[in-house]
Amino acid sequence: MIVLDKRNIVPYLRERYPAFDTAGQVSVSAIGDDEEDSQGLINYVFRVKNAQGSLILKQARANMRLDDDVESTDASYCPPQDRNYSEYLSMKLRRAITPDCVPQVYFADRDNHVFLMEDVNYLKPARAQLARGVTIDGLAERTARFLCDNHFYTSEFYLDTDTFRELDRRFVSTGMRAIMENWLFLRDTPTHKCPALTQHFLPYIFADDIVTQSHILRHKYMNSTQAFIHSDVHTSNIFADDRQIKVIDMEYTFAGPMAYDLGYFLASLVSQYCSAVFRPFPSPGEREDFKRYLLASMYALVDGYQRRFAHHWDGEAKEVYRSCPGFRDAFLAGLIPDMAGYAAMPMFTLCVSSFGFTQEFEVIEDERLKLHALQLYCSLGRRFLMKRERIRTVKDVISAVLEGEREYLDHIK
Repeated sequence: MIVLDKRNIVPYLRERYPAFDTAGQVSVSAIGDDEEDSQGLINYVFRVKNAQGSLILKQARANMRLDDDVESTDASYCPPQDRNYSEYLSMKLRRAITPDCVPQVYFADRDNHVFLMEDVNYLKPARAQLARGVTIDGLAERTARFLCDNHFYTSEFYLDTDTFRELDRRFVSTGMRAIMENWLFLRDTPTHKCPALTQHFLPYIFADDIVTQSHILRHKYMNSTQAFIHSDVHTSNIFADDRQIKVIDMEYTFAGPMAYDLGYFLASLVSQYCSAVFRPFPSPGEREDFKRYLLASMYALVDGYQRRFAHHWDGEAKEVYRSCPGFRDAFLAGLIPDMAGYAAMPMFTLCVSSFGFTQEFEVIEDERLKLHALQLYCSLGRRFLMKRERIRTVKDVISAVLEGEREYLDHIK
């Protein structure tokens, strides 16, 4: 296998992908060295520029490109290298369904675990923008459409059963599933690597009732094959402006529960909300406006997904499903409590992760306020998990956030 770096990428492209012009001046930079919002980046990613434009080269290696404080040789942090080719195929599949939401992919080299894709640096990561208090028009609505369309058109509600099962076999991704199953649901993060600020969270998130409910959700996650889920869709993996989004990092694609993707993205909106409660804003009014934007985004995510899915079902589902609108309604209603439970998983895990805190928390310089934001996030995770059966509608989701915020603020007065 060729290990690519800044020195040999140009000759590699000249030989393997001559469509990219390397005759003139070409520059190569490693993404993750000095770019914002590269936390937890596990692959080796490079931006290659020529006079006409740029592309992204992504390589999976036997080790992972992680922060220095993470043992990259630990087996729990070493997913299979063929994840790279699966991601390439996943992006092609999703681009066929939602072409405006997925970067183009150009070339795959399976032997060297490399693929080339469109550089979307004309957009910025949604997480970085939100962490600065920048609102992004239509972010939640577009994400709901991306998730809904990809879920519906890769589900057995739409595909003939044989095709669906063949896709399931193609994207089984046992090694990548194990990362989420163990890291996210079991929070299999070595205690000594937990950030010092949140060491005292560990007994809380490993309490018997939380562990039990996490196992129940893990079992459901492992055994549900409703559709092809992104499985890592959060605001760092969505590049956006007020007109469009581009969703990246699809190496965890496999057949799983639709509610999981909704929950994971919901959790990344809730994290911004918890940060906004405590981080500085130019004025109290701007803080409240931003919080209202985030609540509206949560509503738009869930409501937009449900409405669009029902529309697809009514017009395009197989007859056996179209003929039973009661099943449609029950299925969509059942997504909400599962979504709330799945949202809780990253809300716990990211508070004690060895990767460190996400950007919206790191922008809070006052350690006391940062701790409050994280404690609120963790307490909302508990509310979502333990009371999920009472969260039956999108309004219940918003109420859970507002009630949790009010109770926390009353508690710390």
